[in-house]
Amino acid sequence: MNQSATEPVAATETLAEVPEHVLRGLPEEVRLFPSAVDKTRIGVWATKPILKGKKFGPFVGDKKKRSQVKNNVYMWEVYYPNLGWMCIDATDPEKGNWLRYVNWACSGEEQNLFPLEINRAIYYKTLKVTVLELVYC
Repeated sequence: MNQSATEPVAATETLAEVPEHVLRGLPEEVRLFPSAVDKTRIGVWATKPILKGKKFGPFVGDKKKRSQVKNNVYMWEVYYPNLGWMCIDATDPEKGNWLRYVNWACSGEEQNLFPLEINRAIYYKTLKVTVLELVYC
C-alpha cells in the first residue's frame, strides 16, 4: 500500500462511518479506534497481545487497473500473469475489509506488521508481539 495519495483523502474518518460488515469481520484480538499514526484515519488496535508470526488477511477490495485508481492510500498492487499489474483497491469502505484500516508506521521501530503477497493476495504478518496499533512500513 502506498501512502502518498494521488488525491488527498477528503475528510477525517469516523467510527460511525465504518460499514457493519467490516465490524463483523474483525478478529477477536483487534478493534477499530482513531489512529495514533494519522489523526484523520481509523486504526486497527490490539485488544490483547498478538503473538509474533500471526497472519491476517487477505486484504479485500475491487480489482482494478492502476489507471482506474483515484486514491492509492487504500490499495495494493499485485501482479497477475495473465493480466499484468492490477490493484486491489479498498478506497470505498463498502468494498474493503478491516485490513483497509491498517496504517503506515512512522518508523521502522514502530513497525509491527509486514505485508506479504501469497497467491496474488495481500496478507499482513506480525513481526513482534503487538499490543498497540497495527502498522507497517
